[in-house]
Amino acid sequence: MSSTIDLSNYSIEGNGLLVISPNSTVFENVYGVVPDISVGTNSPADSNGDDNIALVDPFETITDIFGIIGEDGSGTNHEFEDGRAIRAIEVVNGNSIFTASEWFIYNDTGDAGTVYQPQNAPSDYTPGER
Repeated sequence: MSSTIDLSNYSIEGNGLLVISPNSTVFENVYGVVPDISVGTNSPADSNGDDNIALVDPFETITDIFGIIGEDGSGTNHEFEDGRAIRAIEVVNGNSIFTASEWFIYNDTGDAGTVYQPQNAPSDYTPGER
């Protein structure tokens, strides 16, 4: 199953970011900031940590991806359940092939190359910071 968020009306400057939340009211109450985009539940912003997430251009070409298409991330090097995935700051271009070394992945049950360190909101998260 897949779902999408249309980002065609948004522009992100170099080293910028876009904060997306499935519930803007709860997000603002927890973090004290309003997300840039509020979407519904069961969207890519509402992942349970074992999903694959891709940025796709208007021609349906993957320009960047987290995870391996068709693979449930549970127990893999792209699981971020009860954690988070942070792109390494030195990565400045998208990659159409998931490369685990481009990410810092925190979780509660991930594979080698991830950090077994569950994260708790709000103290372990930094929305709006790259």
